[in-house]
Amino acid sequence: MRGGFKHGGRGGPRGFGPFGFKEHGHKHKHHQRGDFVHPEVDVFDTPDDFLVHVSLPGAKKDGVEVKWDPKKFELNVSGTIERPGDKELLKTLALDERRVGTFDRKVRLGSVFQPVEINVDGITAEMENGVLSVRLPKVEADVVMVTRVDVQ
Repeated sequence: MRGGFKHGGRGGPRGFGPFGFKEHGHKHKHHQRGDFVHPEVDVFDTPDDFLVHVSLPGAKKDGVEVKWDPKKFELNVSGTIERPGDKELLKTLALDERRVGTFDRKVRLGSVFQPVEINVDGITAEMENGVLSVRLPKVEADVVMVTRVDVQ
């Protein structure tokens, strides 16, 4: 099983989607600026941190926003993926397969039943070769907060 998911990720038989449903042929749609894009992610759960890779070819780092919501245990990556070139060049587009437009991708790393504690001050993000890498360091497991309670 790929990635430990029962549905097998994308590893199913050719022509079938990730949940075993038959995929239909590619619909030829001209991808316009303003379309909604759903970037693909990889999440790594190491002993020290979570590492999230987000595929963002065509996005500029100053056009990408990264937020961590500790109440929802959720990483939110949003921004815009653009097609490079001026208007004259874009008029000559002959083959249009890449998705461009805005995106708002949320990745949940924990839940109320399985909470994760992240060192918010240690979160880092960097963009290289069209991949955004977000490192979310875990709070050290050996750090224990003990509170004394006075008996009345």
